[in-house]
Amino acid sequence: MGTVEYKFIFQTLAPMRFQIQLDRPPTTSEQLGEPHADWTRLGIHQCSVCPLKSAHSPFCPAALDLEQVVEQFKSISSYEAVRVEVVTPQRTYVRQCDVQTGLRSLVGLVMSTSQCPWFRQLRALAQTHLPFSNLEETLFRVVGAYLAQQYFVAKQGGTPDFELRQLEELYRGLSKANEAFKRRLEFASIQDANVNAVCALSIMSHGVSFFLSEQLQQLQSQLAPFPMGLPEPSRREADPPALPVSSAA
Repeated sequence: MGTVEYKFIFQTLAPMRFQIQLDRPPTTSEQLGEPHADWTRLGIHQCSVCPLKSAHSPFCPAALDLEQVVEQFKSISSYEAVRVEVVTPQRTYVRQCDVQTGLRSLVGLVMSTSQCPWFRQLRALAQTHLPFSNLEETLFRVVGAYLAQQYFVAKQGGTPDFELRQLEELYRGLSKANEAFKRRLEFASIQDANVNAVCALSIMSHGVSFFLSEQLQQLQSQLAPFPMGLPEPSRREADPPALPVSSAA
């Protein structure tokens, strides 16, 4: 599935580089064999929708995968200027922005490819990662991916959710998970870059979950002028009238 690389180039700080393997195995404390920060423990601001139990999962899966990122950004202001370069298997993206904008994309990618029961539901989107996406772009990709999955459900004889009801429920849960994770990062950070990055993700998931119908109406108006499908048969222009034939004199 490939690897995505994020590089943050600051004006005054040393550059930071992160490589995210999209199909990486679960991160566990036993595999790493090293102590972890307290904020990564499952019981620290555990999400209200989290189905995991500390007895079997002592650490939050998303927190373990984000630990190195959070530790490096914990003392950085969210509004510090930075050049962000994102290298995917298909292309390279470059943007001059504030730290929280670049960090939002990085954190979202790491979360969606983690073993968190909620965030990993977005793993399909991670395979076509679009850095710095806004709400409209996110909605287009989310709805498109979800409807494609429902098409395959129908092809396999299942009951598809073409009304997007379960998608709304998913994003309500993601909104709650993001809110709890934001509190977890407040516990872990000195400055606000980490917190504001997750706050931006929370706002986006909130927008999808609570304003999906309104967003879809806007999407409908945007797509209406550009229908996809076979072109209409071309209309043949009327034949010109035949000239009268005169008989020979």
